[in-house]
Amino acid sequence: MANVNIISRDNREDTELLDPDLELDNNRDDIYCGMDGDKNERQLENFEEDVVKTASARLQFHSDEEASAQEWLDEDTDDTDMQGNISTDAEEDTFEDIAKYGIIQVAGDDRVGRKLILFFCSNLPSSKEYNQTRLLGFLQYTLNQYVENDYTLVVFQYGLTQSNRPSLKWLVQAYRELERKYKKNLKALYFVHPSYMLRILMGIFKPIVSSKFRQKIDYVYFLHDLEHILPMKSIKIPPIVRQHDDRELVRHGKKTTVSTNTDGPVKEYPPTQQFNVPLEFLKKQCNGDPIPKVVRQCVTHLRQNALDVEGVFRRCPNAQIVKEVHQQFNNGEKVDFNELRDVHIPALILKTFFRELPEPIMTFKLYNDIMKVHDTPDEDVRIEMCRKLVSEQLPDDNYMILDYLMKLLVEVSNNCEVNKMSPPNIGVVFGPNLVWSDEETTSLVSLTSINVFTTTLLYHYTEIFTRNLEEYVPDNAVLVKQDYTETDA
Repeated sequence: MANVNIISRDNREDTELLDPDLELDNNRDDIYCGMDGDKNERQLENFEEDVVKTASARLQFHSDEEASAQEWLDEDTDDTDMQGNISTDAEEDTFEDIAKYGIIQVAGDDRVGRKLILFFCSNLPSSKEYNQTRLLGFLQYTLNQYVENDYTLVVFQYGLTQSNRPSLKWLVQAYRELERKYKKNLKALYFVHPSYMLRILMGIFKPIVSSKFRQKIDYVYFLHDLEHILPMKSIKIPPIVRQHDDRELVRHGKKTTVSTNTDGPVKEYPPTQQFNVPLEFLKKQCNGDPIPKVVRQCVTHLRQNALDVEGVFRRCPNAQIVKEVHQQFNNGEKVDFNELRDVHIPALILKTFFRELPEPIMTFKLYNDIMKVHDTPDEDVRIEMCRKLVSEQLPDDNYMILDYLMKLLVEVSNNCEVNKMSPPNIGVVFGPNLVWSDEETTSLVSLTSINVFTTTLLYHYTEIFTRNLEEYVPDNAVLVKQDYTETDA
């Protein structure tokens, strides 16, 4: 195993895709690691035999089909040749028979604002229990929600066994059917806990995989290395994957024992920290002002500069600059968005603030009731359900912050003819940052419910946000209340 946890795209050489004849004899344990914790020798031999057979056919495949495959798949091909549409039946199909396993899940945004899609191999049932063609259809169905914008795909390989792994034929079919529109906006593909076998397969498929696509692939060996990529605290990793990660940390000397105790010391935060801290902590920082500094500054700048900007909240700014601004806020340093000259930076910072809250602004407690909104066909009943959730059940500070945010989002949506951000579009990009569960990763079904809830808030803001602010603004925040009212009048 390499010493570097994450293999960078720039330094990776083709020689890393090792020849199976050189690897299978000397790395049997490592090959099997990440596929199944119990080392069943017969399954391993069968799997090795499959790969060797495929590898031996590679040269023939290379000579017969490489040219046509590369021509068809090369990402330099004109857009007009690659429509990438799936059938009407697939678009109308919600693939509930596949979705129930939790194999493919949507987890909000990554650290740079791209939609985050997760593939958990450990959730794959026996190949006898699911239709592999349906699995591919569900993958297309999920990607179709996001392929118009940048997105990140993370594949958790551990848990892939002889009994549940898709066939090699399926992998080739998947690459071919996921046409250019799916690959173009895929900005990063991460394989977590990759085995040597995976790298062998990458070598086998090299003739049909374009060089541009290969450059998007990274290997991640430990879960903690994902922290800078995605919001790990809001992602529910299957226990079997976490247990494997613990074993790997011990095996590589990065951890002395496998801990089963989840209790820890009370969290202490640096006095200036703005992200990933409770609202009560931020309120004390601001002398009783319930509107966090980051929210107030981002909203003010966006209201003044971004209402006419096409794709605001949707487009991804420079990742390095976003990281620097994030750190500046946490360090208590002054941030001047005017100097940055890119409204997409405060837009992403605002989404990131809400996504990194320890508890969503709509709270964990209200999650199940929010899920019921989508199943209510009567619009008046649906509006009343949202009003009770927001104006009657949401804690005071949460209500004020959400109200402050929604006033801006309503203004943005009112100008959708110019900025293209209608209430449904805003619901898609902002909803997952306001609502999530503490028990499960957001599925495509629950994501739809979250989008409907957020869209309803935007369409019916005046009917839903009915709480009297005068009733709960603290005495020591009179100026804050005045500022809040005048700013958003």
